[in-house]
Amino acid sequence: MRRLAPSVLCLVLAACSGGAPGDSRPIQLPANLPAAETVNGTVVPQELVDAFVRVKAPKADMSNTAQRAEVLRVLSDYVLLAEQAQRDKMLDDPKFAADVEVARLSALANGTMIRLQQQTPISDEALKAEYEAKIAQLGKSEYDFGSLRFGNEEDALKAVGELVAGKPFAEVYEEWKGKVAQANAFSHISPDKLPESVAQALAQMKVGDFTRVPIKSQFGWHVFQLGAINPFTPPAFDKVKEDIRHSLERKIGEERLAKLKQQAKIEYPAGSAPPSAGPTTPASAPPDTGKKGG
Repeated sequence: MRRLAPSVLCLVLAACSGGAPGDSRPIQLPANLPAAETVNGTVVPQELVDAFVRVKAPKADMSNTAQRAEVLRVLSDYVLLAEQAQRDKMLDDPKFAADVEVARLSALANGTMIRLQQQTPISDEALKAEYEAKIAQLGKSEYDFGSLRFGNEEDALKAVGELVAGKPFAEVYEEWKGKVAQANAFSHISPDKLPESVAQALAQMKVGDFTRVPIKSQFGWHVFQLGAINPFTPPAFDKVKEDIRHSLERKIGEERLAKLKQQAKIEYPAGSAPPSAGPTTPASAPPDTGKKGG
């Protein structure tokens, strides 16, 4: 905890660009908060210590004298660096000031998103309903299958042609694994982790079957062979209850942010085109072990 990361100076100074007009204090919190320490006359409030632990050191045991002292030492470093930045007028440098502002806005946005997520209480009934919907979506089976994902349909058709001609899938896989976008042997994959077209194709197959036409998805053309169908036993509700809560909170936050975007008036300088949103990776992106050639 003692070592300060290279980006810490920007975080240290973030408050300097975001406080009240004319407020140049290194720590811009109300002055009447109980103090944990004082550095060169700057009060480090206990509230700031608590926030540091929540954000930076959630595993710290503040009842442990050595760990509390370490947290206070880090916060005193923050204050000393902020004072040095003020003496050297570092914020007069637009690039430096912009780096600090990015850090401030990021922290503010993240904190606001968490608050938005927590503003809507989520009942146990809502959690249970979401759990049951997820279980229904997962289905009753998981699949083991070998998969080749091609970047173009022409090569995918060639591979399928070899399979239809009687060449074993293992040989086709070995031949193509170094030439495709992804080659993997997947195990115990549930349908919700797959592109819809791939999941639908697997649901219609028997063990040993291979695709007789390439399966198109937003990620390319898929050629695969089903190796096994495994019964799926869902986790108990109590074991995933908090994960479901966090998922619903994220959804609530994203919906609130989407509404803010719809209501916002965003303009761009004359002559510059608005940025176009590129394709995003859907939640159903096929799993990737990071290894080509399985």
